Parts: sequence; C-alpha cells; structure tokens
Amino acid sequence: MRGPFDSLRGKPLLYLITATSSSGFLLFGFDNGVFSGINVLPWFLTTFSTSTNIFSTINAIFLVGAALGALLALMVGNRLGRRWTIFLGCVIAGIGAIVQGTPTKVAQLLVGRIISGVGVGVLTSTIGLWQAETTPSKVRGRYMAMQLFFGSFGNLLSTWINYGLHSYKGRFAFLFPLLFQLVFVVVTGSLILFLPESPRWLVKKGRHEQALAVMERLNGAGATYTQEELLLELQAIRQVDEMEQEAGGHLGGFFTNGPTQNFKRIALGTTVMIFHQLNGVNSISYYVPTLATDFIGAPRSEALWISGLSSVCVVVFSIIPVLFLDRFGRRVFLWFPTYLQAVTFIIVAALLAKAPPTTAGNSNSYGIAVLSFIFVFFALNNGSWFGTTWVYPAELMPLHLRERGMGFAVIWYWLFDFMMVEITPIALKNIGYKFYIILAVFNVVIATVIYFVFPETARKSLEQIDYDFAKDREGGKGLELLSENAQHVEVAHERFKRKGQVTNAASQEDAPTNV
Repeated sequence: MRGPFDSLRGKPLLYLITATSSSGFLLFGFDNGVFSGINVLPWFLTTFSTSTNIFSTINAIFLVGAALGALLALMVGNRLGRRWTIFLGCVIAGIGAIVQGTPTKVAQLLVGRIISGVGVGVLTSTIGLWQAETTPSKVRGRYMAMQLFFGSFGNLLSTWINYGLHSYKGRFAFLFPLLFQLVFVVVTGSLILFLPESPRWLVKKGRHEQALAVMERLNGAGATYTQEELLLELQAIRQVDEMEQEAGGHLGGFFTNGPTQNFKRIALGTTVMIFHQLNGVNSISYYVPTLATDFIGAPRSEALWISGLSSVCVVVFSIIPVLFLDRFGRRVFLWFPTYLQAVTFIIVAALLAKAPPTTAGNSNSYGIAVLSFIFVFFALNNGSWFGTTWVYPAELMPLHLRERGMGFAVIWYWLFDFMMVEITPIALKNIGYKFYIILAVFNVVIATVIYFVFPETARKSLEQIDYDFAKDREGGKGLELLSENAQHVEVAHERFKRKGQVTNAASQEDAPTNV
C-alpha cells in the first residue's frame, strides 16, 4: 500500500523529515516551558500542596520519566527502528498529556508527569538519530539545529499560551495548555508512519536493498550523486557496520573501545548532555515567572509576560546555530559562549549579594538588573548550547551502538535536568546568591574541558567520523585492527569529496548529497 509521501524525493523529502522531527521537538520545548506558567497559577497553588519540596518535585518528576523514556529507547530502539520508536514515544506522550492535564490529586498529577516524561524521553533519544542518519553531511548541523529552533518555538508557544490565560484563575488555565501537547503528538505520530526508515539502521539489520532504496529517495530530485556513488556510499556504511561489530554491538560494547573507540565516543556524547544541565539552563528556564515574582515582586500576569519575553529571546537566538553551526563547527559553539555565561552568573550573584530578593522594600532596581542578565544568559545559551547539545552527541555515537549510546546519553541528560530543577528552589532558599557562583564555576570548568578534549565533527559524514576515531586511536593503531574491507571507507569518502567539488559547483549548498 502506497503512502501519501511515497513520491517525494530529494529536498522535498528532506524538508518533510525535518518538519516531522521539528514537531517532535516542539513537544519537547513546549513541555520545558509550560509548567513555568502553571507554577504561579492560583488554582494550581491552592489545589495541590505547594511546600518547597512538593513544588520542586512536581516540576522535576517529569524529568525522571524522561530518563526512564531514554532507558526504554535504549532497550527497544535497535529492535523497533527509528520510525516505530518515535511512534511509540508519541503514543506514550499522548497518554501522559491526558493524565497530566486532568488530575484531581497530587498523585495523579505526578503519574501524568512521569508518563509524559517517558514519552518525551523516547522521542528526544531517537528523533535526532533519525534526522542525523537521513540528512546530508554538509548541512546536517543546519537541519538538526532547525529542529531545536522549533523546540525553542514550542517553549515560546507554551509561555504565551500561559500569558493569554493570565486572567483565568481556575482549572481551565491548567487544563488547556497541558492538553494542547496532543497537537504535536498527533502531528508527529501521523507523519512518521509515512516517512522512510534510516538507511543506516536498515544496513544494521542486513536489509541492504531497502537501505539503497531509501538512499535513492533521499538523493532524488535535485541530487548530485550517481547510482554508482550511492552504491559506494552503501558499501562504506556496510564496512563501518562490520568494523564496529568487531568491538561488540551490544551493551558490552559500551565499555570497550575497539577499533573505533566506542567507549570514548559514548563518554564524550554523554558528557556533553550532562554539561548542558550543569551550565544552569533549566535552573533558569523552569522558574522565570517565580524568579520575577521573587526578585521584583511581579504579580502573576506580569511574571507571565516576563516569561513570554524570555521565550522570544530563546527563539531569536536559536536561529544562530541554524545559520552558522556548519560553517564554524560544533566546538566553538560549546566553549566560547560558556565563558560568557560564567560572567553573567558572576554579575547576577554580585547583584543579589548587594540586595538579595528578601529585602523587598528597596531591591526592585537590583531585581530588574538580575532579570536583565538572566536574559543575557538565555541569549548566550540558546544561541549555542540548545541546538548543538542534540546535534553533537548524535554525530559522535558509533553506528552499531548509536541508538543505545544516544539513549544512554539522554538518560543522564534528564537525570541531571531532574537534579538541577529539584535543587534550584531549595538552593535559592538556603544559599541565595552563592548558587549562582556555583553555576559560574561549572561554566568555566565546562568551557575549558570542551576546548581541550572534544573533537570536531562538522561537515563530515557519519562514516568518516568513525574512521577519524580509528585513525586517532593510539597514533593510528585503530587502523591496524580494522578488517581489510573497512579500510576502504576513507577511499570511498575521498571519491565523494572529489566528485562533490565538481558537481556542487553547479548546485546549491543545501542540495542533498551523500547521506
């Protein structure tokens, strides 16, 4: 039975894949922002107990669910493939949205938050892989950053929906934004059923003819590569798959380097995810309305308006990776702005030390200054980390362990997200401005480690990244461990490169080339 998009080839197909991925990340961004407005909703505050511990747990328990979702993706992703794993995530997220949006007791709310989190965890572990494995290497960063741009748009949508409901103090202002998530669930789940599977997953399963058919579609209208070159690319993917199986394709392969340094690459990808949380982004984003209330005494409507402005800032600066991530590479987006983030936190700490939020009578001007620098932090973080965090680990992971490695990394992303969201209100209550000093130190350490340790992956095919790690192993010792056939990967990519220099001169930069 033919699907409605079977005739799409080349760039139109790539655009639809990106739109579907973006819809999934719209849900991710929406969930990241929606509860910040609910946190100051009178009906929520009076219906559910809001002691500091319960308040932070209701916010953070979603993230525990997301970590469980990443674990689920790790366990079933290889068996189901990218498409059906994404569809599974949509089903779970839809159930969670309904349970989360219609609670009468704290227990039901917590269960709904966990289920919703599981769905989002499955989606965020898999969507990036599917996009990376179906997108040309020259523009992979741009299109993957684009899905994160739409994630930031989801955050904007949630904050302005909350603001639009600021005059409603009852249950409707709670129910509507949480059930609105179903829009993204239905769109993503419907589209994914009619789009192609990742050719690299198909190769892993020995379905080489289907993989070639998908590659032909991806390199269809507007493509610059011939049938012979697609066969060469397929051969390269098969050889890398064979090469990586020498180090183990199951969980045991996590802890052995093998020819392509599996353990090192999974550790690097996981560390990037953890660093994104330790730099403080969700300590800010989850609590913008609360911070506005604490720092400047803003009423609910004004606090929601300020939160809405922060989401506009997020969207505007999320465009930067879309435009420049492929041109300047991944590393500079991760280390340079992070030093500047440290400076903003030092300034925030100094301002709060001078006039802490508890001195309400004369601290308003200081509070406005603090919020201004929080906006600067948002601009820096979303112009750098937000897109790159999800692009870079997906590129680093070895093919044969990619869904397991990405699932493992995303588990730690959500666990550290939970930790930061859980401790932020408690830390601000107990140590005040010193919390921002801690975040400043984290940012300095993170930037330094990124600069000296992490490799570049921009504008390289995923197979070339495999080969580069093999070359880097103990001065090239990894190459000695490769099978004779696998050593032809570099030859294949050199042929692509030479051919591309001729054919790309007459085509646009974003025309699909090799996938």
